[in-house]
Amino acid sequence: MLLAAILVLAQDPAPPPAPLQVRTYSGAVMGTSLEIEVWGPDPARLEQAVQAAVAEIRRVEDLMTDWRPSPLLDLNAAAGSGPVPVRAELFEVIELACEVADLTGGAFDPTFAAAGRLWDFQAEPPRLPDRKALQDALGRVDWRRVHLDRQASTVALEPGTVLGLDGIAKGYGVDRAMAVLMAHGIRHALVNAGGDLKALGRKGGTELWEIAVRHPRDRERVIAVLPVANTCVVTSGDYERFFELDGRRYHHILDPRTGLPATGCMSATVVAPDAALADSLATALCVLGPKEGLALVARLPRVEALVVGMDGTIQTSAGLRAPAGTSAGRGR
Repeated sequence: MLLAAILVLAQDPAPPPAPLQVRTYSGAVMGTSLEIEVWGPDPARLEQAVQAAVAEIRRVEDLMTDWRPSPLLDLNAAAGSGPVPVRAELFEVIELACEVADLTGGAFDPTFAAAGRLWDFQAEPPRLPDRKALQDALGRVDWRRVHLDRQASTVALEPGTVLGLDGIAKGYGVDRAMAVLMAHGIRHALVNAGGDLKALGRKGGTELWEIAVRHPRDRERVIAVLPVANTCVVTSGDYERFFELDGRRYHHILDPRTGLPATGCMSATVVAPDAALADSLATALCVLGPKEGLALVARLPRVEALVVGMDGTIQTSAGLRAPAGTSAGRGR
């Protein structure tokens, strides 16, 4: 009987795993679109995970926005009053922002908000900020005006210093949303907040996620497709918010060193383990330009980049490949 039971078990394989289901979400967060795609065998768990991830990225927005009352604005209001205790994760994002500022020589600088808020890209008719006001504000732009005490979790801003986390908070929110999905047992997912993407596992459980990089002057044209898993892809470019005045394009990626729109790249795509890092580096590369930007990327572990120069030429770091002589074109 025992032998018969063993033979029956050997001939009766375990039931195949349940086919994976997909749950998608589309909405808005941090002034941009939010898309989430998750795969798994349990639709109810997928739904719970997605809703928790959406709630998490909105929580990050509430913590770090400078468009409405928030802990970040409370910190800015206390500039010049000495060390201010802040929440641990707000401290960590500010610390990372200052580290990237140091790494890029100020091409990314979270204190640029003092000058950046003088620009209005929705004004009708379009107008430039007052030149003198811009120069005065630039005198308060320097990440070294931010003094951090990790042990005490305090931030001290020198008088007149204004922190803005627009170039890093969205990426951090994507990181947090994916962390929540993973905590709910999700093994295959994609989170995309306006071009800040984080991929987990495989699409459908089997295929690499394919991330399209689009032409910075023709958004219908794909110039590269990156097959990825378990990493982040973030693209910044001068096409997101801009106006034209007297035949010149003025876009929202501003050079903290001049207060004017960056002239380094049309767009920069960064691949990195964390979206917060990729977010800030993509902004910096648009300021630095292809030569200096790719030299920086070459020094960073597990970071790759694709940049489109102001002349339309596509260049990549060593870990990414592009056809020789490829060009995005000057475009409009």
